Amino acid sequence: MIIDCLNLFITFVKLGFLSFGGGYAMLSMIMSEAQRFSVTPAQFADLNALDMVVPGSISINAATYVGYLARGIPGAVSATIGVSLPSFILTVLIMRFFVHFKENFWVDATMSGIKPAAVGLIAAAAVQIGAEVLLAEGKRITDVFTDPFGTFSVICIIIFVLTAVLNIRFKINPILLTILAGVVGAFVLA
Repeated sequence: MIIDCLNLFITFVKLGFLSFGGGYAMLSMIMSEAQRFSVTPAQFADLNALDMVVPGSISINAATYVGYLARGIPGAVSATIGVSLPSFILTVLIMRFFVHFKENFWVDATMSGIKPAAVGLIAAAAVQIGAEVLLAEGKRITDVFTDPFGTFSVICIIIFVLTAVLNIRFKINPILLTILAGVVGAFVLA
């Protein structure tokens, strides 16, 4: 148990130090590491739904969730402290020196390279989670080649598209959309 919690701590410290672009950019890396602790893609997809109704940053929520699934409360505490520690350390160090280098060409160029990589990591996490959430029960993404219309859950696709359109086009609050999607899911998908 102690070794497992230490492994969780070290894994999430590593993720905290190596992940740029915020929690969503970290998701694909967290998902990859979570599989080492026997967290399934379906369980990880549940995290995405949970994260919409639980306060806090997605990286901390993901670490807590993965740690809890792997080793209960001690695992949750280990993973949460592990993912948080690098942010505290790096923020203090960066802010100490950033004021001196914020106009530096190399710092600006480096940040310009990191931004599209962060968006790419967010897109990768969205595709992986989307494939798990939007598929019909018992289907795999490769089934789209043999049964294109039966591979996806029609209700889940409708909820996905409506939520995206209502948020992007009409600026409807994401919290309200999450609650409405949960109500629809409770009645239609139960």
